[in-house]
Amino acid sequence: AGAIAGGALQTARSYGSRLMGKIKGQRELTVDDSVLRLLALRQRQLVLALNQRGHAAMDSIQVATPQDKTWREGKLPEALTKARAHPQWSSLNPQAKLNQADRQEQIEVLAGQL
Repeated sequence: AGAIAGGALQTARSYGSRLMGKIKGQRELTVDDSVLRLLALRQRQLVLALNQRGHAAMDSIQVATPQDKTWREGKLPEALTKARAHPQWSSLNPQAKLNQADRQEQIEVLAGQL
């Protein structure tokens, strides 16, 4: 009986806010892995291009096809998996919890991997 009650409580915690959102007419949107991979590759390219660019440059930034395969294949970093499990970490949400220590830790880990 205790195991059933514990399992039910855990399920209610994880899905309760989603269920309440559906009742209120809110929808939860997620991003596909391939979109995350593309965004990570493009961000890395942009940072590299901006680091090489002079402060008075007038021409457009040219970005080549990335050769790095670490973001194209394999598993996504654990930090992204954790972030997906915590939609309240997104700054797009009205009740965003941006100052949580675990969120900041995952941001630092992901930044190091990029």
